Amino acid sequence: MFKRTKCVCASIALTAAMLIGCKAAPAPSVGFADPSAMKNDPNIPFNRFWRKPGLDWKYYNKIYIADVNTSYMLKMTDWQKGEQQSQIEQDVRTVATYAHDSLAKAFRDDPKHRFQVVDKPGNDPHTLVLEMALIEMVPSKVILNVLGYAPFYVGTGITIARTAANDKSSAAFEARVHDASTGEIVMLAADREAEQYSVIDFRGLTWYSDVEGIIDEWSKQYVLIANTDPGQKVEGYSTFRLLPW
Repeated sequence: MFKRTKCVCASIALTAAMLIGCKAAPAPSVGFADPSAMKNDPNIPFNRFWRKPGLDWKYYNKIYIADVNTSYMLKMTDWQKGEQQSQIEQDVRTVATYAHDSLAKAFRDDPKHRFQVVDKPGNDPHTLVLEMALIEMVPSKVILNVLGYAPFYVGTGITIARTAANDKSSAAFEARVHDASTGEIVMLAADREAEQYSVIDFRGLTWYSDVEGIIDEWSKQYVLIANTDPGQKVEGYSTFRLLPW
């Protein structure tokens, strides 16, 4: 029994080692954040990134989180078959609100209290405005599997089934940060992430819980970037999790 448990643990560890660092391919740009200004930065966990060089970031101590933009959402794909158009639109609005609140919460809960989250940007020269656009949102297909929309369903072997079918949740964003007083753009970012892998995936049993997990990781990474000097490494998020939720 001990040997079997040890083998299982070793298998999980090996799988984790193989998956960590596997990043989703960049999403096509929609132009919300100028693609010509951004490039891959090995110190930043996003696909593409830019910040104004030489800017004194310590000058800013407040941040306003704008409502998340969904007008650039990429053309929906086959997963739509499981939902009515009105439901999809409602889901998009719900996740956009979740993304806004997740960003605000991450900055408010930052132990370093680097930025005060404000309700209005005003013309305060010490305030930054963070604008995010969700450009892609692919929900879990596990529910479609259960309902018979997918070609097979194998009970608790959810992750295996979804991997075999290339059946993964994903999300992509573009974002820009500007000075509330001058309107000058001082930071741009774009990223696409796929869901975290788990041996048994209970999180995937709801439409957008995987997407919400991705959004929460983005929010944490934004806070880390805000607290880090240019040139310092900011760690990305793992593609593997041991907990099933």
